[in-house]
Amino acid sequence: MGAEAMAFAKQWQAALVTGAASGIGRCFARELGRRGVALGLIDVSADGLTGTADLSSKTSKGAESRVADVSDANAITRAVGELVSELGGLDLVIHCAAILGPGQFATQSAADFDKVVSIDLLGTANVLRAVLPALRQSRGSVVCVASTAAVHGWPALAAYSAAKSGVAGFCDAVRGELRRDGVTLTAVFPLLIDTPLLSGAEIAPILKQGRRLPPESVVEKTLAGAAAGRPRVFVPGSVRLIAALHGLAPSLLDWYGRRFGLH
Repeated sequence: MGAEAMAFAKQWQAALVTGAASGIGRCFARELGRRGVALGLIDVSADGLTGTADLSSKTSKGAESRVADVSDANAITRAVGELVSELGGLDLVIHCAAILGPGQFATQSAADFDKVVSIDLLGTANVLRAVLPALRQSRGSVVCVASTAAVHGWPALAAYSAAKSGVAGFCDAVRGELRRDGVTLTAVFPLLIDTPLLSGAEIAPILKQGRRLPPESVVEKTLAGAAAGRPRVFVPGSVRLIAALHGLAPSLLDWYGRRFGLH
């Protein structure tokens, strides 16, 4: 084990990963397992969780999993409690669980819109509320995966943009509160990542633009940022430019959205 891996293993002994059945969540679980971290895995897909646990348990101290929907506060509280008990504590949480829910706002059903907000935004609050007692005890770290859609909203992604903007604002609001208890919170803003989330046949047009990055790039940069206690991580670094443009010249991003985000 290299010096960097030893540093991570020393800092984090037990980690919880939501959305662990595939994509970025599975990638986080695989990497943390490789670094000797005991794992608790949560997702709505039982089959996907089994696959992730099998991949991770070969190298980690162990991988326990629970099937639960992050939008169900009671189910998440119960699942987290069981996993914390089985792991003997918790000092890192990686919250990845989310859905995309693309669609034009005028034609998207209220139920579909509400589902995205319930899972992506309220699910974030549910997870954080459930893990806080354990993280306060360990003075641990939590990572919430937001999106570049949280920096500037895009056409055909109204629900997702609204939910992820809410995640970013939520993280800003509670970060100071958590720091008083010794808990650090890192919000992650990925751009285009090659995951099943972007593989649907009806993805928003703007998501078809540009080169997709491997999920490993998010994992590596995020874990380094979380270990350093950074409040925000942008993947790639050019997302900082999008954030700057949103503040200085948002009309340029509006133009880009009209140019590439509409059919």
